[in-house]
Amino acid sequence: MSAELVYFKEKLMNKYKTDVPDSWNGRCSGDGYKRYTDNDGIRRYVDNNVKVSDMPYRPCAKCGNFPTEDGGDDYCIQNLGKVMNACCGHGNGKGYIQFDNGITIRGYFEIENDNI
Repeated sequence: MSAELVYFKEKLMNKYKTDVPDSWNGRCSGDGYKRYTDNDGIRRYVDNNVKVSDMPYRPCAKCGNFPTEDGGDDYCIQNLGKVMNACCGHGNGKGYIQFDNGITIRGYFEIENDNI
């Protein structure tokens, strides 16, 4: 399927949005989709070759949902709950944050703490 057909199929299936709540402005665009700059200097998505400016808001590449309407949270991590356990990874391994609602986030974290 050509990139143009993929673009229109995604548009018809509401796979991206251009008319979004004001609270979404300033969020990172792409939501997990890899991008590249073509020979003409235009930023495009790798998976469908569509210009980023034509498809500024896409659902999360992981869970397939858009951010919450208030723009505060990604859908898959909304209302995280209270932290039960956590490990920063100590600079040489993956860390995790385990919440009381069953969500666990794992990965290599960059810790920001103004109090240290």
